[in-house]
Order: sequence, then C-alpha cells, then structure tokens
Amino acid sequence: MDWLFGVGLGIGVLVYIAFVFDMAGFMARDELWLRLLMLAASGFYLVYYFYIADAPLWDAIRTNAALAAVNAAMIGVVLIERSTFAMKRDTRALYAMFPMLSPGQFRRLLRKATKLRAMETRVITREGQPLDEMFFIVEGAVEVAKGDSIAAIEPGTFIGEVSYLTKEPASATVSIGKGTKYLRWSQDDLDRMTRRHPNLRVALVAHLNADLARKVAASSPVAPR
Repeated sequence: MDWLFGVGLGIGVLVYIAFVFDMAGFMARDELWLRLLMLAASGFYLVYYFYIADAPLWDAIRTNAALAAVNAAMIGVVLIERSTFAMKRDTRALYAMFPMLSPGQFRRLLRKATKLRAMETRVITREGQPLDEMFFIVEGAVEVAKGDSIAAIEPGTFIGEVSYLTKEPASATVSIGKGTKYLRWSQDDLDRMTRRHPNLRVALVAHLNADLARKVAASSPVAPR
C-alpha cells in the first residue's frame, strides 16, 4: 500500500495524522475527549504498522492494540461515570438531590453511606458534643435546636456538615421523627474517600456549602425553648 486511498499520499502520512490526534488529546482537559482522541491516534498507528513494511509489524500492532483496548475500556468507564442509565428509579430520585455531583461521584458517596429509617423519634446530634458522622435527610421530619430557638428543616439536607468541614463539635441538637429516612456516613470514611478522589472532595464541599447557605436562609424559628 504505497499510496493512501489513491490520493497520492504515502502511508507515512498516517504517522503525522496519529501525531495530530495525540497532540490534541494531550491538550484536551476533558478526560473523555482525551481518551477518544488517543484511541483515534492508536487506530492510525495500527494501520501504519500493518502496511509500512513488507510484512505487518506484529509486535508494534499487538502492543498498540492492547493500549487501544485499555483506552476503549476506560472510555466505557467514563461514560458510565457520567450517566444515570444504570441507576434504579429510587436511586435516580435520590441523585436529583445532589445536583453538584456527577453520577460517578454520587455512586462513590452512596457506596459509603448506610441507609437508615428511624423506628422512633431520636436525637442524632447534640450541640457542643463531639460528632464523627454526617447525615443526609432523605424524607421525614427534622427539628434543629440551637441556643434558645428551634427550627424545622426540610428533607434533602445534610446534618453534621459543619462538624465535618471544621472537625469541631456539633453546632446544634438535631432530632428526627419516626419514619424518617436518612443516610449516615463516618467522617473517617468520607475523609479517606475524598483524599483518593480530590474532584469528589471539591464537588462535595461545594454542595455542603450550598446546602448550608440554603438551610440558613430557609430556616425559621417555630417555637422558643
């Protein structure tokens, strides 16, 4: 194959085309585009190695094909990380409460959570007491007591996020009603997970800050203590 597709271009041009895709991939900030461009480059290299000599360069073909296969598999992983396709309906509904997290980040966070349902009214944090957990209220009644005031908090909010962010004792006493559905995380588990996944930490902290701001703005005293 001395000429490429009958247009007067030597087979060597494939190396330069692959180089262009490699360069574009290295310049891409998005992981999916990086992997797609690198996979395209591998395709051109494979064609080049097959035709450049009298016999295909099988060693180069095998090694590049292996790299292309790994890259293709990782593209699949990235697509799954960005998609809610495989989520069950109730998990998708829960994910809707975490708008700042990608589907993959949400899956990681959910895997570390314990799903609970309160069998009776209970206190989950006490003002001024050490706290090594964080909670997320999925459904049910929540009452927050701080100082001399009590406020009702809507579901879809975190509890213990201030303690998680500052590593200080609980800033309020929080009670949940019977039947309340909620998630619970160990602060240590969250710390280990976010150290392994810095992007998740950035997204989670942004979500916690937005949740805290919304909670402060929306809360209103319902009764004096």
